[in-house]
Amino acid sequence: MISSYKQLSSKYLKGNMKRTILTLIGIILSVALISTVGLFMKGSQLSQIENIKKLNGFSFHFGISNYNEALVNKIKYNPLIASYGFMSQGGIVSVGEVSVQKNFADHSAMEFLTYSLVDGRLPANDREAAVDSWTLPYMKKGLQIGDSFELDGQTYQLVGLLDNRAFTQNKKVGRLLTYKHDFAIGEGRILAEINEKANFQEVLEEIKSLTEDENLVINEELIRVLKPGSNQSILAVLVIVVSIVVIATVVVIYNAFQISVVERMKQFGLLRSIGATRKQIRQIVMREAAALAVIAIPVGLVCSILAVAALQSIFTILLEDGAGVAFFHIDWRILFISSIIALTAVLASSYYPAFFAGRISPLLAISSRLSIKKEAIKKHKNNVLKKPLSFPLSLAFKNVKRNKNRYTITILSIIISSVLFITFSSMMDIAFASKYVKDLSTKSDLSISLQQDHGDFSAERQQILELLKSVENVSEVKEQDLSFEIELKDKTQSVTTVAHIDESVGKKHAITIVNHIDENKVKKDSELVIKVLIYSFITVISLIGSLNILNTITISIIIRRKELAALKAIGMSQKNLKKMIIYEALIYGFSGSLQGIFFGCILSYIIYLAASGVLRVEWTIPYEACLITFVSALFISFLSVLIPLRKIQKDNLIDVIREQ
Repeated sequence: MISSYKQLSSKYLKGNMKRTILTLIGIILSVALISTVGLFMKGSQLSQIENIKKLNGFSFHFGISNYNEALVNKIKYNPLIASYGFMSQGGIVSVGEVSVQKNFADHSAMEFLTYSLVDGRLPANDREAAVDSWTLPYMKKGLQIGDSFELDGQTYQLVGLLDNRAFTQNKKVGRLLTYKHDFAIGEGRILAEINEKANFQEVLEEIKSLTEDENLVINEELIRVLKPGSNQSILAVLVIVVSIVVIATVVVIYNAFQISVVERMKQFGLLRSIGATRKQIRQIVMREAAALAVIAIPVGLVCSILAVAALQSIFTILLEDGAGVAFFHIDWRILFISSIIALTAVLASSYYPAFFAGRISPLLAISSRLSIKKEAIKKHKNNVLKKPLSFPLSLAFKNVKRNKNRYTITILSIIISSVLFITFSSMMDIAFASKYVKDLSTKSDLSISLQQDHGDFSAERQQILELLKSVENVSEVKEQDLSFEIELKDKTQSVTTVAHIDESVGKKHAITIVNHIDENKVKKDSELVIKVLIYSFITVISLIGSLNILNTITISIIIRRKELAALKAIGMSQKNLKKMIIYEALIYGFSGSLQGIFFGCILSYIIYLAASGVLRVEWTIPYEACLITFVSALFISFLSVLIPLRKIQKDNLIDVIREQ
């Protein structure tokens, strides 16, 4: 027995379990969409930060040379500076045919240089050292981590290997990094890291005022990723993307709830006729909305967390050091904001139809004439529609036209899903066309440059080519103008192979060998991270968008069971009924996808304009994304009516028509 009108909310939700579940799915998908996008952006930022640090080999934000004691004190006692250290370069020592330059750093500066390390650890005292791995054969034959070696009259223990950089090999000047505790004022350079909570722009402006521009080095690439809001173009892109996602979320939740509430106008009319006030009608609906939100929001958040966790697992599988990719990061602020937006959207979407139901005449609501627009009778002279096969199509058009509200609500999901897919596909194209991604293109395993200092160069090049092909670990040799590009069979033996080539070729000819293995590995990992992020993001967006279309059209068909049963009762065949429903779904897909393509292209161009301040790329109409959107919308629309059609075929006509 119902003792209060407020209990009607729970009674309705339990009594219409299928519709309740479909509405819940719509809200869950919407919450998952916005929270997943937020977590994706945060995770993408973290992985991008790690990539840039690995590519550069260091993590400091700025460095200052030619400093004085006053400047050191200002950095030391500045609460906006998280940490700082000192680093300097020493003399260049000749080691056989190459040279090694000493580099000194204290413990704080060592922390900034950990990204240059490929094996072992960084030095902890002045008796330990880390060196470029390509210099090992020149330092001492068979030198490995843990062994001792002598350089410039001092004995060091090798504790780590630095990544091989092309510029050091081209100059034939390797790096040796060791520890130093005390630095004289003005010696070397101060390396500093700004506090994450500080305003980077203000801190950098203050630092610039303390020294000359030629003394200051700023890690702009890292800062740009750490603080995207500091760049107007990046900020504009983020605002556009977040706005699209928020609007999409609000609209999808509105659709899921609006369809459910609008079809219950008759029930609201009955309640109004027995004395229910407008306020009570609103409270009934708002309680339903709150109950659905309480269930759906936590489930949606869990789904988004699982999606991000799954992506972290993909990184772990695909990358050798995938566990070190800091992508999985649960930001409670993002989850909280997502929850607030979803809750607001649910309550707002339920308030409007409830407010409308409270104001209408109870007699009109009971008669169910609110959603049908009375139109003037027109005589159409269309020979095509007179054909038997066109009757279901003609009826489908009439059904779409006579209920504009339901039509608008249904295609909104298709439009939003299409806009999301096209917009983010365009962002993917812009990202892949950017200079950053192009810079990640890998080179051959080894490059050997020659010096043309005499006339018989072609004969010498042929001799070198034959010698290189005879090296055991060499799989392919490509000739360039003044160089050879070499691919190796076993990349782990690159150091040994370089020593072999230097022994067999370098003794007879003037060559420079550059080992690209370490740099290529970092670039390949960075490129793979970007691709996994972008394609996973597009997949999640596509999946959520497709499920929203399925959910919306399914609800739209299920709530018309009585109407469809009436058509069958007056003589419409099951075959024609099926055709009519399929045609309606295809009309939704056709109209919604075309509008979505139009607005998606406009938004992709707006994003391109915003990103043009950072990336130098050309905008083109995303034909491929548009075609995929159009075909997918038609296919999903068709798919979405198959399940409710099976249910309708099994319905008992009399029972359905008698339903209240």
